[in-house]
Order: sequence, then C-alpha cells, then structure tokens
Amino acid sequence: MNRNSRYVMKFVSALLFIILFHILSYGKEHIHIFTSKGIYETCEDLWFKCIAFEDSSMFLSDRSHTAYMEIVDPSDSVVRREKYRMTNGMCDGHVYVGDDWKSGEYRMYVHTRNSLGRGDTVVYPKRLLVVKELPEVPDFLSTAKERMNYMDIPDTVMQKMLNVTVTLDSAEYHTRSKVRATVKVADSEGNPVRAVLAMSVADALYTYPPADVDIQSQIYGIMNDRTQTEDRGFKTFLSDAPVLGFLKSKRKKNTSPVDGQYINVFDDIAKKGMLNITNTHSGGYFEVPPEMASSLGKILLLKPLVNEEMKPVLVIATPFKDIYDLRKNAVDKDYPILRKTSETEYAYTMDYSDRRVMKLNEVVVNAKGSRFAKRNKVMGYLDSLALNLETAWTCGCPSTNGSTYLNDYIEGYTHHPYGFGTPVKIGKPQRGVNYELIKYSGGTKDDYVTDIRFMTYEGPRYSEEELLGMQGLSKVDGYYPKHRFELPSQEDTVFTGEDFRNTLLWIPRSQTDDNGEFSIEFPTSDIKSTFKIQIVIITRNINNMTSKTEYFKII
Repeated sequence: MNRNSRYVMKFVSALLFIILFHILSYGKEHIHIFTSKGIYETCEDLWFKCIAFEDSSMFLSDRSHTAYMEIVDPSDSVVRREKYRMTNGMCDGHVYVGDDWKSGEYRMYVHTRNSLGRGDTVVYPKRLLVVKELPEVPDFLSTAKERMNYMDIPDTVMQKMLNVTVTLDSAEYHTRSKVRATVKVADSEGNPVRAVLAMSVADALYTYPPADVDIQSQIYGIMNDRTQTEDRGFKTFLSDAPVLGFLKSKRKKNTSPVDGQYINVFDDIAKKGMLNITNTHSGGYFEVPPEMASSLGKILLLKPLVNEEMKPVLVIATPFKDIYDLRKNAVDKDYPILRKTSETEYAYTMDYSDRRVMKLNEVVVNAKGSRFAKRNKVMGYLDSLALNLETAWTCGCPSTNGSTYLNDYIEGYTHHPYGFGTPVKIGKPQRGVNYELIKYSGGTKDDYVTDIRFMTYEGPRYSEEELLGMQGLSKVDGYYPKHRFELPSQEDTVFTGEDFRNTLLWIPRSQTDDNGEFSIEFPTSDIKSTFKIQIVIITRNINNMTSKTEYFKII
C-alpha cells in the first residue's frame, strides 16, 4: 500500500469515526414552544414557534421533519390536533381559537419522533389561558400565582447568554401610529452575532405567568432534572413523515402485506394529471415523505396503483392515538421560571376591565340554509362519478308539461315499462332539475296510466367515506397549511372602524444582519395599554440562545 493510499485509509477511518460518534451521541430531542402571548380570547389566532434541540449536544437539531401538536382543554379533552412541517430544527404554526372553547387553562404539547418515546412517564406542556372575555383573567391569575415556581437566574446561565438590546424610537406612542424598533445581538465580548429570531408584540394584559417559561428556563430545567435527560431504553414510535401506513391485499382469506407497489398521493385541489408517487417496502410499509406532503394541501388522498383484483386495503397509522395513550399515563411537569426582573409580577397590577378583542370573522365560515354539506372539488368529482352508478335515466320522449320523463328512480315509475317498446335513453338525470314521473298499470302498450308525479331530482346522497371507498381512496391529514401574520395596510387604518388588535406583530423567523441587527416598523392599534415585546434569539448552540422582553406604552 503506497503512502497516498494510507492517507486515504486514515482519512476514511477518521471520517467514519466522526460519523459514528455523532450517530451515537444523538440524544433525545427537547422542544421549546414560543407563543405570541399567554392569554387568548376565543375567536383569536394563536401563533407559535417550536425549536428542537438535542439533549446530548445541546445543539439545534435538524433530525426531525414532522411536529405533532395537541391542545388539551381544562377537562382534559383534546380540542385540536395538527401536524406541522419542521425545517432546520424549527416549525412555525398557527391555530384558530374556536368560539366554543371554554374558559380555563389549556395545555399545548408538541412532539417529534425524537422527543417522545414509549418509555416516557413525564411530559412538559406549554400552559396557556383561554377566556371568553378579558375581565375573567384575574380569577385565573390568582390561582396560577400560588403554584408558580420561580428561581433566581444562576451566574453560569448569565455568562452564556448573548447580549440582546431593543432600541425603540420612542418610549410612548399614540394609537394608530408607527413603532420603529431595532434589535441588536452581540456576544459577551461585544462582537455582532448573526442569528435567527422570533418576535412578538402583544398587549401586556395578555400575559399569563405559567406561559412565561423562556428558553433559558427550559435549558436550565433540563440540566437540573435527571428524569428529563435520562433516555435509557428510549424507543421512538412516531413517524418522521406526516403519513405512515401499510398496503395489504384481501385477495386471499387472510389479509397479506403487499410490497413493491406504488401509491399516488394528491390533495383536494390537485390539478388534473398531477402525480406524486410513493412506493411500498417490505411488509407493505409506506410513508408520504415530508417534502412531498409540504407541497400539497392539508387533506391528502391516497390511491394504490394496483390491479383491483388484488383488493387493496390501506391501513393508516394513528399517531395521535398513540400519543394520547402515552400521555394519559404520563405526568405533566413544569420547568421553573428564572427570575430576571420583577417583570413576572407585572401582569397582576394591570386593569383588565373594559377591553375588547377584534373578532376575525373571515376565519370561520358557517354553512347555513343548505340541507347537505358543501364538498370540495375532489369530493364533488367523486360525487359525480358515483352518480354514474345510479340506475335512474331519462328518455327522449317529451312529457306533457314540456319537461323530460324520469325513469326507474322510484320503483314502478317508468315511461317505458317492459314490452312498451325500445326507449331512447338520453342520459342520466341532473340534480336540481324538474322531471315528470309516470306509472302504468301493467307492462303493455294498452295499459293505462295510474299515477303522474312531478319532482326535482336529488339523486342518491353518499357519505364522504362511501365516496372514497367507491374509488379505492383513503383520506388522511397532511401538514397544517401555512398562515401568514398580516400587518394592516395604510388603507386599512384609514377606512376601517375600531381597531382592537391586541397582537401588533408576530415574526416567526427572521435574521440579524452582519452587524447583528434587525429593524422593523409596525402600526399600533386603538388599544391604549402597555405592550410587551418578546424575542427569542436562536443560534446553533442552544447554550447561547437568549430571550428578551421589553415594554412600551400606547397613550
């Protein structure tokens, strides 16, 4: 072996060692949840961001690509379950707080394949408060204050924090004015730092202390909680893809798995001829890759591309059921909140009376005055295909009222009974069209008419499950669609009436420049109050992640 070959071998060995070291050092992931505020009134948007980091290295993790989110109400009932796409260790999400949500403390859980294992007995929720009206808040705050766990921030944690400053162009602002803010991030020596940031600006009245667990509090809590960091026997059970399933065949008496086959994946707004193909592996296993799902809508339709004689059956995994089964036997635990200033007590001195929330009517659409639920385009297409199975038909004979005869829709009613001659079938009846139905006493041309009816054809109504089954389709949830926080335009502020936006700004992901700076301008609303700026600074090294809080007044 020559010298170059030995160098290559040494390099390959070193590379393999490094790869193996990183594989073995991969620890359990932890999820930090940052929300736009801590208190939500019904009919509001809840914005949140998740950050995943590894327990062993305390670095931002990029191993997970799907986040499973649950929100549980005060009676321990799940009110929302969604899946979100994770990229580069982060996911940005949105949830609409329904008008039927009851007042009380809610728990928000976010899990990934690498953050929740079958042996886990402790889970860490994000606690939020939901109220119908803001004056309800003080009653809940007094109870929350009694169980809060505060700790003084250790010097070791202070030394690792980045220096974050927020500079405002004023200390006070008027309603419907402009706020200009600059965020600057530097290390302990004053050098600028390029970092990702998430930022929220909301009315300080919507502060809920149990929701104020910042990134430093969580990191410090993990480092000092043995039950959290021990992951011996950690066994994953969640898929890293939003959809996991098995293709089986019922051709034989016993259902058997089918491998080496293809499944077409599309959504409810798929264009004609669009194909997204995933294949089955050993044992019939298949998944919809995150990249494929993120290019489609929330509702996915799966169609096995196999011979129908195989009698294909798709069995879809139910991750949220598995999460629920684990969570109901686990204990909820909270991290302590590191006390940096007296700001954690700030909310208790606020006046919650006479405050309103802006209802976003465009978010929810209630269908009224319709006997049947409206279907999306795909369901409508399947519905039209199902009508082809209808035995009713129309003939070309003109009826007495100038309409068309409807045949074999109601038993015994047909313009062409047996032996009456060869009918001219012109097609299938159309929903909503008026037809004439006629009934004869027997089956010959000499028989007499016994009944005549006029009616609007409705046809058979199939459930969504029936329509899907007729076409061999399976319906599953993909990723929750992306929602963007919209700032009102200048025209909005001029022509609209009252503006009661209590969340003025939500930025889930932005970047400081080479000087470690980020600048933003945003409008105020009609609310006169103290507003709270919350910022999370995200770097590759979790130990350097920092949260920052600042306040300003609108008078």
